[in-house]
Amino acid sequence: MKEFRHIVIFSSLYPPHLGGVEQFTQSLASSLAADCKVTVFCLDSENIREDFRDDKLTIHYLPCYCLFQGRLPIPKWTASNLIHSFFQTNQVEFGIIQTRLYPLSLEAACMLSKEKIPFILIEHGTGHIQFGNGIMNQLWQLYEHGITCRLNRYCRNYYGVSQASLDWLQHFGITGKGVIHNGVNPVDFQTLQPLFREKFNIPPQDDVIVFAGRILKEKGILDLLQAFNQLDSDNVHLFIAGTGDMDLLSSWRTNPRIHILGKISHSELLSLFADTQIFCLPTMYPEGLPTVILEAGYCGIPVITVDSGGIRDVIFDDITGVFVKPGSPEELIKKMKYLISNSSERQRLGSNLQNLIQKEFIWPEIIKKIKMLW
Repeated sequence: MKEFRHIVIFSSLYPPHLGGVEQFTQSLASSLAADCKVTVFCLDSENIREDFRDDKLTIHYLPCYCLFQGRLPIPKWTASNLIHSFFQTNQVEFGIIQTRLYPLSLEAACMLSKEKIPFILIEHGTGHIQFGNGIMNQLWQLYEHGITCRLNRYCRNYYGVSQASLDWLQHFGITGKGVIHNGVNPVDFQTLQPLFREKFNIPPQDDVIVFAGRILKEKGILDLLQAFNQLDSDNVHLFIAGTGDMDLLSSWRTNPRIHILGKISHSELLSLFADTQIFCLPTMYPEGLPTVILEAGYCGIPVITVDSGGIRDVIFDDITGVFVKPGSPEELIKKMKYLISNSSERQRLGSNLQNLIQKEFIWPEIIKKIKMLW
């Protein structure tokens, strides 16, 4: 294994934009920067307009346009010039590209190939994104197959963030080389301070259920709200953290037991987990391996979610969590009631999940596997 001096990472989306790929990339970059120089190129979807630099980590926010309801950021022409200039003035030994979906990924693969720099692409998807509109769905599928076909001219080393992501590559005729799991940073959990229970005047004996993620129908947020509304208990509270289609939540804002936080920082999210008894993600989205499930698991919180995508790499029904059918508020309420009324079962599931995450899904271990690819 060779120690590389300079690693470049291309990820169209990056914090403060919220999402699993963004958090994965940030953790990957900071972990690699412990003993390498790391440069990240991402698209400025949040109008940062200012790069970040320290001794070993540089983040370039490139100018872009956003299409497909903001899910498809496209670099402006000036972004290409900035990338080209970077490769003319820097010696880079290895590259990592996040996902096939984006024009920046294609441009990165082309540039890395031209410069003869070895690189890998990590796939995060497990299915086509659905927009609730037949025409948009068809256009997206055509786009995704088209950009993947072009990527294959340059990329030979595909990996998946989960086994389901690896399987999804087969849909495009791609045989991936292995799984590079998402993970969590143990240091992020060392100084957690419970804040939200006191802030919202929630008694210590009450239970807290948390949803964290983008506010989209595909994430199952409406199913969760409908199920929660049927609990008929003043001793259970639901916290919703994330941004997106906030109009979906409008009719629920008057419920005093539903706390809509909007966008919160990563440290605030982890503090919220310190006050949480159940984490719930009844998603219908083509998930790779959601970071929030790993973070909840690291805190020993039992998870209610669905048997799909990369989730099944960490959640095993009745062992490390419980599964519900996507789009089934009726089944969701049964599982919620079961865990609310059974603290010993919450403890068993949370402990099992915590042991798994702390053993196999932490960044120090994942970085060792990535370095073996060099």
